[in-house]
Amino acid sequence: MKKLLLLFLLFSFNIAFSEVISGKINHDDINYSNKIVDYKTGMPLENARISIPDLNYSTYSNSDGTFKLNADVTNKTVLFVEKEGYKTFSLTIDNTVLNSPLKLGIEQTSPFDLQISQGIIRLGDNMFSTNSANSYDFHQSAHGHIYTQTFDKPKSSANQDIVVVIGSLIGVDTKRAKEKGQNRIARVYASPAEVFINGHKIGILDLNGDNIEIVVPKNLIKAKNELKIQAGKNLFQKEYTDYDDIELANIRIEAKQTHSFARY
Repeated sequence: MKKLLLLFLLFSFNIAFSEVISGKINHDDINYSNKIVDYKTGMPLENARISIPDLNYSTYSNSDGTFKLNADVTNKTVLFVEKEGYKTFSLTIDNTVLNSPLKLGIEQTSPFDLQISQGIIRLGDNMFSTNSANSYDFHQSAHGHIYTQTFDKPKSSANQDIVVVIGSLIGVDTKRAKEKGQNRIARVYASPAEVFINGHKIGILDLNGDNIEIVVPKNLIKAKNELKIQAGKNLFQKEYTDYDDIELANIRIEAKQTHSFARY
């Protein structure tokens, strides 16, 4: 019988093909290779690029959608799947996940999608404990504690919301992340990272995970817009400002049905 293992998703949603889910992993009783398929049709996808930037590793899917991960994955890291005509997909993985084959469904792009950043963005001040969430995965230096990017007004229909989607997030050391066992820090924690559109806060990031969605109030959207993400601060450090070091990957703007996800 098939078993589905949910990987750090902050929101759940209904789909027609429950056996193949973006952000979920399908474990079959039979042995099969890792596989990339079309999210809606379930058909295998050839020549999709699978990469793990932190390990400088990449490979491609075969004609039947299968691929091998010959990478030394020991700690949590981010895996990307890219193919022309499809949304970039990212997933937080570790060695326990790779004990069973992955079957990942990726979605075709739509006119409503805006890719803001495809790679990994590191925020913070490069000062963090080894007990910090996923600190052992940080392979690049932080470029400050604020990330900004401009984008044009996204397209959407009347029954759709504009949503900021963060494909993968690691390193968050908030109180909630601590309570969920996502870090090993004993006595301190940080404030959540904050997400702004055109200077207005629209949500917070207080848990590590994949496919995080934050609704953008439609009255905030203009012809030209600015997305800003600001790292949280150590709430117990009073002598100086100590920013939480985090990594975000695969940031995009999408239009989604109003009822299809939870709101902040």
